[in-house]
Amino acid sequence: MAKTIWWYFLLYGSFLRHNLKNEMVYRVNFIISIGMDIFFMVVNVMFFAILFSNVEKIGGWNFHQTLILVGSVGVVRQIAYMTFRQGFLELGDYVRTGEFDGLLVKPMAANANLAFRHVSVTDSLGEGITGFLLVVYGFFNLTQPNWISIPFYGLMLVNSLAIYYAFCLTINSAVFWLVKSQELNTVVYYFMDTARYPREIYHGLGKAFFTFIIPSSLIATTPASILAGRMDWGLVFLSILVATVFLLIGSTIWKLSLRRYSSASS
Repeated sequence: MAKTIWWYFLLYGSFLRHNLKNEMVYRVNFIISIGMDIFFMVVNVMFFAILFSNVEKIGGWNFHQTLILVGSVGVVRQIAYMTFRQGFLELGDYVRTGEFDGLLVKPMAANANLAFRHVSVTDSLGEGITGFLLVVYGFFNLTQPNWISIPFYGLMLVNSLAIYYAFCLTINSAVFWLVKSQELNTVVYYFMDTARYPREIYHGLGKAFFTFIIPSSLIATTPASILAGRMDWGLVFLSILVATVFLLIGSTIWKLSLRRYSSASS
């Protein structure tokens, strides 16, 4: 098991170095991409700054706690692009052209091979950097910042990444059933976009929907609540449970969908 994980780690490093060289070739695109990400993050911060100029709290969250929340979304999204997100964006083309055949015969799980093959540092780098700075700024402006919460925050970011991966795996499995799949990526995009709002703004069926059907309310709220001094053990256990169940469901749906795949090149 340890040998397999180490082997996957080496392959990931190889793909990462190769893709980074390709991305750095187009330096203007590289700079523009980062600039656009930072611009949209600044717009988000301005949006919340305007809201908080009219109200003291939203769902019990003050302005600096909300900055940790918004920043956490950017951090999770950047880590996702550095692991699996870009690969799933390419899945539709792989299936349509028959290139997916090549992934099935490799000595590596097809979903892992697809994800690592297209790891990207630049696609959300500006959002990731800005998000990290927002988290740091929000943390240092809390009334009582708790340094012990930092490792727990990191662990729950990993859990949020697992939820995000499971959701991507589930949604993109539909590629094997559809001719066009562009809309699937739109669904995943808005999934993360709704994660930037505190979970406490949802009530009743809305909260259940964004917890158990589209679990975006857990992605940023759970880790951010720990760092912001709002830790709720019930929410932590719920997030771990949802991540586990969604990984099992996503993996099962992916395997069932693979049975439907027939090569376009044959």
